Amino acid sequence: MYDLLVVGGGPAGLSAALNARRRNKKVLLVAKETISSKLRPAGRIENYPGLPGVSGPELAERFREHAVAAGVEIKKEEVINIQPQESGFFVMGKNEGFEAAAVILATGAPQKATLPGEVELAGRGVSYCATCDGMFFRGRDVMVISQLPAGEEEAAFLAGICRKVYYLPEYKGEYNLPPGVELVNGKALRLEGEGQLERVVTTAGEYKVAGVFLERAGLPPEQLYPGLAMADEAIQVDRRMATNIPGLFAAGDCTGRPWQIAKAVGEGQVAALSAVQYLAER
Repeated sequence: MYDLLVVGGGPAGLSAALNARRRNKKVLLVAKETISSKLRPAGRIENYPGLPGVSGPELAERFREHAVAAGVEIKKEEVINIQPQESGFFVMGKNEGFEAAAVILATGAPQKATLPGEVELAGRGVSYCATCDGMFFRGRDVMVISQLPAGEEEAAFLAGICRKVYYLPEYKGEYNLPPGVELVNGKALRLEGEGQLERVVTTAGEYKVAGVFLERAGLPPEQLYPGLAMADEAIQVDRRMATNIPGLFAAGDCTGRPWQIAKAVGEGQVAALSAVQYLAER
């Protein structure tokens, strides 16, 4: 049981975890990526005070080293659901679950459904977790559409249970795909089916598949915790970075613009202080 669990390993999440740990709380930070996908491509940052010219990966590593040195526990895991319980929250990852008295969401810029047909076919052939739902498609044809290299791991997992796996990357780079996974060089246009996914239409052609797995930086916040109040596609928070759910806080890009590192770090600190106060009042 942790005092505080932080979801997200970007500037806001690491700031929150560090500040909570400095107040002697047992803190776990759960992040899908080792380095935030927003910081990774930043070759030079000029507007973060005191560190002119620092690169995104270098700044991310400094944040991470500072948090670890302070005693923050970090796990690489993707959170897919958060549930309330008497002692606080149960945070469900793809591979394991965690209990915490309070939670801070620092999941980055809000993710949302972007493909026509995605919302209508969610749970009807459209999935966001291969390890969760892959067995439903054993022996059938599927596609993985991924914004991140982490999608290659999902495709490899599916290759062991599905008849055919198509992989459509939405990022540039070298792709490490096992036998049985076919690379699709195109852009996904829409998902089609009458009550159930039947095909994925891309600029490279149509693919008849029983399932499509969408790999993004994170799930939409309202999917992580149903009932979470949103405003302008961002998590609605007050000045204390508190959401409408007692004990659940949010910080960084997921609370809305401006999407800036300094803003994320500051909100992470405020969220941590508010969470510590919440724990004390409990």
